Amino acid sequence: MYSDLCSFEITRHPIQSKLVRWFGCTVTPFVLYACFCLILTFAGFRHPLPTFDRYLYAGAVASLRYSDPAIIHSIARGETDRQQSPFDFAAVDSEPYFTDIRDNPQHFVEQLGLFRVKLGYVATGYLLWRMGLPILFSLRLITTFAFVAVGLTLLSWTHEPLLSAGLLLTTPILNISRMVTADPLSTATIFLAMYLLTTDRNLLVANLLLCSIVVRPDNLFLAVPFLIWMVLQKRLTFASTSVFVTLSLAAAMLVSRIAHVYRWRVVLQHGFIKPEIEPVSHPVQISISNYLHALTELRAAPYTSLTTWALVTVVAWRILPSRSIFCELFPLVGICILLRLVSFPNPDDRFFAWAYLLAGTALIQTIQVRATMNSDETWLD
Repeated sequence: MYSDLCSFEITRHPIQSKLVRWFGCTVTPFVLYACFCLILTFAGFRHPLPTFDRYLYAGAVASLRYSDPAIIHSIARGETDRQQSPFDFAAVDSEPYFTDIRDNPQHFVEQLGLFRVKLGYVATGYLLWRMGLPILFSLRLITTFAFVAVGLTLLSWTHEPLLSAGLLLTTPILNISRMVTADPLSTATIFLAMYLLTTDRNLLVANLLLCSIVVRPDNLFLAVPFLIWMVLQKRLTFASTSVFVTLSLAAAMLVSRIAHVYRWRVVLQHGFIKPEIEPVSHPVQISISNYLHALTELRAAPYTSLTTWALVTVVAWRILPSRSIFCELFPLVGICILLRLVSFPNPDDRFFAWAYLLAGTALIQTIQVRATMNSDETWLD
């Protein structure tokens, strides 16, 4: 009788019917959850993470319009000086690299290829800038939309407002709302693609994976394995997969050419060995010993969130039924993570937030499975 009345009430309200179908909850829980997401992202917008990268991203956006190093440098300095930044430059003022990049326009511009390569993110910031918004405000606004998209996708996947809110409060996920980098947009794109896999919208998934490469070219290490898996699972035809793999490789190369990005050895040397003030004027010739030295960065991996979420994945994997899509996805996710770590040995959370979200979503589903089993046992008793 009660279920019939509820069904009648939902039918009477089309909006509520859609919310139940899309997010598994009625108007009140959805509004509370949406407000919670907005509060978190507003707090992140007001209190971004203290990183030096924002200065270089501002220059990357300006470089899409101007070519004069003095103008690009002036715009980037003006953006960082005009907007309050949590970055404490005094803490690194004694470092020759940071001082030189701050004060030398030519050397500053030589760094921008390392940031302009996140072309989808930088180009979006450029469009907002041309619409009249300040550059750093635009980049923070992209993060805001990305975090809200992650929150709504999570709720649509789990249909659990309270548990989803709890997952958003975990440090690696919450930090997404505070980043002024391409990683929030990349995370939102990949996580949405993973969710759409569960709804069999395979062509849309393939297109989102392709878009993620434009946001971060190193997402190629994720897109290609997933596309191969999709054809093996007969989610895509061989012809379609061949087209998307070719487009993925072409997108990565095209982005690199447009961004004037440096080769892999320059990125590795710059990020893991020693920052290069003039990567264009003095090309880097990284050696095998330098690469092995870069791999030593992975010694810190057991003490990072990567290990914690790997344990969460194992727990969820053991509890979830074998028919769950996560049982198929987790080995593939592990392969993608290993490929990225071997190519760019940095276990920073921002690169793997999408995988943490998958693990958290799987954990929520294990709670749902346990609750269902307990209710069935109670009914039988």
